[in-house]
Amino acid sequence: MKQMSRSVPAVIFLMLIFTASVHAADLAQPGTPARKLQRGFLNIALSPFELSNQFSKERKTDKFPPSWMSAIGRGGLYMVGRMVVGVEEILTFPISAPANYGPILQPEFPWENSPELTEVKSSKS
Repeated sequence: MKQMSRSVPAVIFLMLIFTASVHAADLAQPGTPARKLQRGFLNIALSPFELSNQFSKERKTDKFPPSWMSAIGRGGLYMVGRMVVGVEEILTFPISAPANYGPILQPEFPWENSPELTEVKSSKS
């Protein structure tokens, strides 16, 4: 048990370092194994964005059951789905499937699904 309690802070530290390095790094070109590998790591690390995206979408609705309940359910399912796809992309990154190392999920990255980002894009058009 002591061994596990020592390894937890180390894992958290490594995750923070990885997240900081991902933020500072550029994404690889689309259609490459490196992009598929990056996408897999980012889908796992940033899967909780799905919860916040669903809360942002549901905040404007007033219905029964309460909107926060459906946001938790839908966001939780989307989060797990994005994590599973991330694991699959990491394990199969050298294989060109789907065609040309394309994304399985649309949008490709979790931050592209943000309601605020969608509103900004539509107001600029």
